[in-house]
Amino acid sequence: MDDRKDKVIILGSEYIGHGDETLGFAILMNLFEALAKREDRPKALIFWNTAVKLLEEGSPAVPHLKVLEEKGVTILAGKLCVEDLCIGDRIAVGKIATMDEILDCMLHNEVISV
Repeated sequence: MDDRKDKVIILGSEYIGHGDETLGFAILMNLFEALAKREDRPKALIFWNTAVKLLEEGSPAVPHLKVLEEKGVTILAGKLCVEDLCIGDRIAVGKIATMDEILDCMLHNEVISV
């Protein structure tokens, strides 16, 4: 029996890693593109803090994230973050989620934070 949990990736900013933000953004776009090509994609991507800006209309991440969503990856945007940044009407991909919804996803899956 395979008892591995599904993977959930949490993103907290518009780039990956510490250091050069432009490079970190390019790495993140590359990550989304590579994930869309794989068969072993995560169950969900959770965006909170300023990472929710990646889900806005006009973000270069949106086309990649739409492909992932079409392939069955759940995309969640933290409601508090979306409201704080006043971007709720500009979310182009994913679903705005409460903390309870995010916790359900996190507590029942293996969490990877990038």
